Amino acid sequence: MPVRFRVNGRDFQAAAFLFDKDGTLITFDHWFLVMEERAQRLVRELGLSHSQGAALAKFMGVGNNETGDWGIIPLPRPEAEDATARFLCELVGGCFVEIFPVVQRIFADVDRDFPFDNHIKPTPGAEELLLGIKRAGGKVGIVTHDLAAAAWLHIRALGWERLVDAVVGLDLCPVKKPAPEPVRRACGLLGLPAREGVMVGDTQIDLAAGRAAGCSTALGVLTGLGTYAELAPHADAVLPNLRGIELRG
Repeated sequence: MPVRFRVNGRDFQAAAFLFDKDGTLITFDHWFLVMEERAQRLVRELGLSHSQGAALAKFMGVGNNETGDWGIIPLPRPEAEDATARFLCELVGGCFVEIFPVVQRIFADVDRDFPFDNHIKPTPGAEELLLGIKRAGGKVGIVTHDLAAAAWLHIRALGWERLVDAVVGLDLCPVKKPAPEPVRRACGLLGLPAREGVMVGDTQIDLAAGRAAGCSTALGVLTGLGTYAELAPHADAVLPNLRGIELRG
């Protein structure tokens, strides 16, 4: 059912609330630790030297959360795996077709083993907003460049299983945002047309995907990668965080 909400003094309504994941609902903080674990396992698996391991860690963004050099952290999952494999090929003179499956396996192993519940943090207002949407009868979908299978691990770590109705990642829809297909796929899983949806994201590609899919509203948040200047041309409103979405009952 439609849920009424107010943003920056303007009234909107939507039945489907579509969110990007990292930088929108969840902070990027845990990714530096995830990449560190992946890098360490790759060092052990491939027998890299100390200097090679340090170069790999820097490339992957390990320890760079205070410098703004995030390495491959912002990349879509398949691109991050591909980039890591190619970097390793150059680093050790290996063959891509041999190294790439190793990278994929280790990335997946860390997804399975990492203690996400100890490290994942919601962005300000995220959990309260999701609870409010569900109480008001709205539906929630996540449209991410991560894998849907990995995204569900993060959702479960936060105890949000009952707050999220559908997740579309690159394992379900290989076409990436800003193309409309993943947003439309999410709306299809929610059983609602895109015109009844609002797309919420921290980058212009999130907002552009929502527009292209036909969502009635696009909202930008400044909790991730995008700046106000980057988001504003594509958004009906830009908010400091999700607390700026005021549900009206």
